[in-house]
Amino acid sequence: MSGAGKSLAARVFADSGYCVIDCDKEARCVIAGEKCAEAVKSAFPEAYTNSGFDRIKMAQIVFSNKNKLKKYEEIVFPFIVFHIINIILSEAENVKNFLLDAPALYQSGADDFCRKIIAVVADRETCVKRITMRDNISEADAFLRIDSQPDAKYYKEKASYLIRNNNDSESFLKRVSEVTEVLK
Repeated sequence: MSGAGKSLAARVFADSGYCVIDCDKEARCVIAGEKCAEAVKSAFPEAYTNSGFDRIKMAQIVFSNKNKLKKYEEIVFPFIVFHIINIILSEAENVKNFLLDAPALYQSGADDFCRKIIAVVADRETCVKRITMRDNISEADAFLRIDSQPDAKYYKEKASYLIRNNNDSESFLKRVSEVTEVLK
């Protein structure tokens, strides 16, 4: 869930020796790459301005229309997953444990190459508050983003571990640390 605390949890894993791959950051690089950018621009020319790809405009387009979101994901996810797999393969000799900080793990199909899945969830309103502060977007845009994603029940049914993060930082960080130890 966006705004639930995945990145904070990922930092705990990194501090425990995991190689953390920030899939959102890697996705930005991939989408800026020539082949992916051409495919996105062909399908969504309205998301481009004279200065290039407008992430805010694209978010407004895809988070307000499920069909457009699906089309966008069908374009970018193969590029992103290929890139992530290449990172893992290039580091596999030196790294034992990887953690994907992945906001769209299931949607991209990247869950297929994960041994365990840790879902970080929070109440809808908590996520919206965090997203508006973090991304400097309106509450309405934050609700569009949250409403385009699966809810906590979905993650509870699919994940190996579920960690709630509803404003009790101490309990949250303790639970994340416990999970890191179990998985080592």
